Amino acid sequence: MAFESLPSRPLSHDGVMALSASGRFVDVRPVNAFHYPERETQLITAIVFVTKSGLRAVDYDPTAREWRVVREASLDEPDDVTDVPDALLSDVQAEIEQRVSEMEDAGVVGGATARDDTTEVRDATSLGSVLYDQYTDDDA
Repeated sequence: MAFESLPSRPLSHDGVMALSASGRFVDVRPVNAFHYPERETQLITAIVFVTKSGLRAVDYDPTAREWRVVREASLDEPDDVTDVPDALLSDVQAEIEQRVSEMEDAGVVGGATARDDTTEVRDATSLGSVLYDQYTDDDA
């Protein structure tokens, strides 16, 4: 299922932080990022949104140029991410990591090079130019 409220491109780290600061969400957590040292850019391809009514985890599909819903779960008015069951966050993380592992196995992305709190940071391989081109595409 597509998640149409995000643009049809990956988001920058600053863009995700702006969503987090918007006050529309209890929490916004980037889960997977690709770093481009030559461009000083970090693009986010998986995000967990926590609202007063639930959790929605999404990841970006560069082939379809859309954000897909990985998992949705109802929650009883969380005040912050600590009110989200650890098991649910772990399951969501595992689902997203499984999708990335499939890309690693296909040689599309490299392994994780760093971990920034909850975000896996990877050096992009062939996917890097695709994501960056989509990110900078004015028609998106």
